Amino acid sequence: MFNSVLETRGAHRIKLGIMAFSVITISLSIVFLVNMITPYGRLTKSSPASTFAQLIFCIFVQMSLIFRLNDIMYQKKQPQYKLGLEIIIAAIAILSFIDFICWFINPVANVLAAFICLFTFIIAGFQSTLWILQRIQSSQGEQEFDANLTQQISQNESSIPKTSKCIITLEYILYSFFFVLVILNTCQIIHEANHPGSLGEGEEYYTVQSQGQDVRIRTYCLGEKNLPQIILESGGGSSGIDFYEIQTQLSTNYRICSYDRAGYGMSWQAAAPQSSDNTMIIAQQVMDKVGFNTSVPNSIVCIGHSVGGQLCRYYAQYMTSIQGIILLDSVPVMNWFYLVGQCQNQTVNQVYAQQQSTLPLIKAMASLWPFYIETPFFMAREGFEPQNLQSWVNWQITTTRNWYSQSLGYASELEECQEQCMESSIINPQSMINKPIIVITAQNQSITCADRNLTGTDCQQYECTFNNTFQLVVNQSLLGNQVSTYVECPGICNHDFVWTQPDFIVQQIEYYIPLF
Repeated sequence: MFNSVLETRGAHRIKLGIMAFSVITISLSIVFLVNMITPYGRLTKSSPASTFAQLIFCIFVQMSLIFRLNDIMYQKKQPQYKLGLEIIIAAIAILSFIDFICWFINPVANVLAAFICLFTFIIAGFQSTLWILQRIQSSQGEQEFDANLTQQISQNESSIPKTSKCIITLEYILYSFFFVLVILNTCQIIHEANHPGSLGEGEEYYTVQSQGQDVRIRTYCLGEKNLPQIILESGGGSSGIDFYEIQTQLSTNYRICSYDRAGYGMSWQAAAPQSSDNTMIIAQQVMDKVGFNTSVPNSIVCIGHSVGGQLCRYYAQYMTSIQGIILLDSVPVMNWFYLVGQCQNQTVNQVYAQQQSTLPLIKAMASLWPFYIETPFFMAREGFEPQNLQSWVNWQITTTRNWYSQSLGYASELEECQEQCMESSIINPQSMINKPIIVITAQNQSITCADRNLTGTDCQQYECTFNNTFQLVVNQSLLGNQVSTYVECPGICNHDFVWTQPDFIVQQIEYYIPLF
């Protein structure tokens, strides 16, 4: 076969085949690029950015092979300087095969990306084999030509035309650039394939439906099935692992379940848009799968941290099975941005425009995440409790799916709450819930700027933001029935108090749930 390719007719046939395949690959890359810019639906179970990166690499090696076949067709001699380029192509082939294997080890296998890697490996490997055979079968005259050319270059460098030097330089820059991208991409794929594994007994995977597609969700439940039921909602960009210590302590008296929302942790990506309603549809199915009967009124308590708290508030408005909600340092996101903007003398239009301008940056970050740019920095984070799960937390926030899901969530927040929503009070008939709302905030009115070592404008900004945010906390506690209230975290607390101060949170949960 390879011998026939070295002939003009065989090279011509292969070239036509590669060109036809290139048309398909380029078309697919355009589809994935559009899906990255304006997400809608779901093309794979992972981030479209991962598949797009593999498509770009595949297109690159196809173009390289086409140029090589051109040289064969026109019987062009291969100059010695191209040896370096062929080594790069051979290295890309090896890395593509490693990517192919790792995509199947990944807890969320991207089958399409894996097979694109396989095609890249075959094409790049085919080109490398052609180069080797061409060198082996070259005539004595061609070998002498190469030797004379090498000697001439070493003796008189100026004998190479300046245009040729420029082309050589550009070729090496282009090939080196793609080679570096492939290396970085392989690092990210290996990183994601090296997942932290199971939490052990209580961890299960269930398949639910979202917008007509299957979504596999990781769940983790503790406690006897006949105990009172609690569902946990983690914050944005996080997974159910955030509640590990809280779950462990509460499992004696409650059947308590956490889960990774679609696209986070070890759960599959769901179709865009990632609206509150679509999230609730998945959450309700998850509750049923783990044994919570969502048809029974007032049977489930929802506890949510940060964005997860606002999801609990949304569920309580539409799900009769929600008995009450506990919000952990959670306020309406877009309202919070507006109040912070007020502290900076911004109008509602300016604040909203600023948030809109941030979305492309988040999308860009999600699109570049397959290239292992930020991952090493996030993997160095510390402070999670228990410490043996720090690597699990760092892993889940450094997956490409995580950042794509964050961009989807941020886009939905902008869509669901625009200018009028941002500046309007959350105290309104539509927000009222005839159920208990306990708001546990990381803020404390007794903590001063001096306690946090803040001075000058930093202190002024902190006090303004604190006052406005605290008013949101109070307003939320007024949205429920007579059992509702808010609780301040004692001492200096931060947004991460869910895992840094779980004892305090467990104490409050155990006190208030019996009052529901």
